[in-house]
Amino acid sequence: MKLPYFFFGTLMDQDVLERVLGRAPGPLSTAAVLHGYSRVRVDREPYPALVTAPGHRVAGLLLRDYSAEDDRRIRYFEDFDFAIEQTEVETEAGSETAHFCGAVSNITPMDEPWSYEEWVRTDKERFLRVTDIYMKGYGTLDAEAADRLWLDTVAELFGD
Repeated sequence: MKLPYFFFGTLMDQDVLERVLGRAPGPLSTAAVLHGYSRVRVDREPYPALVTAPGHRVAGLLLRDYSAEDDRRIRYFEDFDFAIEQTEVETEAGSETAHFCGAVSNITPMDEPWSYEEWVRTDKERFLRVTDIYMKGYGTLDAEAADRLWLDTVAELFGD
């Protein structure tokens, strides 16, 4: 049985997830909580990261219905700065194991909370454009070229 994905940031948004998957994802209806972490802003990036924070919790959503191709597309979208890890999350039905985008490299988490609601108001439209441009490289760009595309597009649309 494949593990669900726990999304805690931009991939909680249906529009972003649709662009990443290249198809309508269906509802992300299972609310889940990850204990022992905080969701924080990332320096010069429009997405959050998780940092270890005993006593804290992060609310998110689970994606259960995905194909092998969806999995590859999610990993392309996340894998250059995040490692796909496993963790335990809490749902109404109890504890379960899920994938999440954990360990970070090449980014600087800040000591500042990231808010999904604020992101929707201030950054979502530009982020959708970044996602559209970036996902056009899926299946054609190597890791270095994809990373450069992301950085250049974010700098252009969000400023340096």
